[in-house]
Amino acid sequence: MATVATTLGGWVLAIARALESYGIDPEPVCRVADIDLDAAWDPNARFEVVKTTRLFQLGAEVSEDPCFGLTVGRMMRPTSWHALGFSLWASQDLTQALERVNRFTKIFTNSAYTGLDFEPDRLKFWGRSYPAYQPVLTNYQYEAFLSTVMLTCRHLYPHHFQPLRVGLPRREALDDMSSFERMFKCPILLDQDRVWMEIDLETAAQRLPTANPELAQKNDQICLEYISRFDRSDVQSQVYYRLLEDLSEGEPQMDTMAERLNVSVRTLQRKLREQGTSYKQLVDDVRKDLAMQYMEQSHMPIAEVSYRLGFAHVGNFSRAFKRWSGDSPAEWRERRETPD
Repeated sequence: MATVATTLGGWVLAIARALESYGIDPEPVCRVADIDLDAAWDPNARFEVVKTTRLFQLGAEVSEDPCFGLTVGRMMRPTSWHALGFSLWASQDLTQALERVNRFTKIFTNSAYTGLDFEPDRLKFWGRSYPAYQPVLTNYQYEAFLSTVMLTCRHLYPHHFQPLRVGLPRREALDDMSSFERMFKCPILLDQDRVWMEIDLETAAQRLPTANPELAQKNDQICLEYISRFDRSDVQSQVYYRLLEDLSEGEPQMDTMAERLNVSVRTLQRKLREQGTSYKQLVDDVRKDLAMQYMEQSHMPIAEVSYRLGFAHVGNFSRAFKRWSGDSPAEWRERRETPD
């Protein structure tokens, strides 16, 4: 985690829109929070978490609305999520969309992290703050985040989307919980150690009408480049992004990667180990992720996929792909194109 945690400028714009919906001028409120509202219009703008927390708190105070976080969640558009919003719209299904939110959570903030747990009949998407920021983040932020993710699922899903259950860190129910009931339309559990949402697997696996693997892949790369630019402490993202750039020219050696990052090989190994991975694992992860994205693009020949992933021979790619998916590339495409 970076020394100073930040949040995406889109949150500031969403708070401003929320305040305007109450008939409140957001400019003076932002000034009190030491936030330049004009600067938030820059798509690359980020603000310190302590300042955005203060802005959430001030917004709740001046609006006199204990459900202020839900209002902000309604105002947060996927187009405010940098390139991640476009990746979500182009995802194959809700599972893939939530996997992208999980993978690129740092675009929202690097004060918290997310996870995706699969159970026999459902998946659970969740988020929680890093220990250092547990005293900083408020119910408003948790509720804004969950509501904007839930509303995005509702916009993407071709039918009526309804989660099975949601969980909120809010300790006690409000006297009037009707705003939460209207928002989530499902059982709500309070006093949770994280914010979470459960979705049944059938819903999560249904193909989305906006699916576009090529567009999703391009925006994934923009997401990685953005994270690697603002969070220099995230060596894993730095390496991942550079592998995306270089793989088509062959697998970059670790000493070459270390030189690009201006660190020694030993330092690179240590930093990746601290993040629970290794250089070899990242190369495999990048190849696997790209392989799945390229293979969904039916116009791309298998030989070209192999070349783009830096494999010297198609046979090497086929063996790796079978290890990743359980099928050869040809079998995988045939199964995808043949209805059950």
